[in-house]
Amino acid sequence: MTWSEFRRRVIRTFGPGLERTNYGSVHAFCAEVREELAPSPKVGGAFLIVDEPAAGYDEVMRGFFESTLEQDPDGAAICLWLHAFETWYSEADRGADEERFRGLLDDD
Repeated sequence: MTWSEFRRRVIRTFGPGLERTNYGSVHAFCAEVREELAPSPKVGGAFLIVDEPAAGYDEVMRGFFESTLEQDPDGAAICLWLHAFETWYSEADRGADEERFRGLLDDD
């Protein structure tokens, strides 16, 4: 997938100003594109569970960033954009949830 193809897909899915985002659509879009770029290993149609040697999140993220260095520029840019977009949206969504439920959690 080229950067131009990816950009058109983002705009088609979320609008030119990313105005049609919600947690479910962002998560589904990122998972779908990641699966297209790097299909999950499967055996007989079922997902193959891979033994993850990383001891923690830091190792997983180091591996992710290392792997982006081995990709073509478009693929690396797309992977990094997806990661940033999903991370940002999950943080924004968490903040919105906290605001919505603040009244329920306050003891006052």
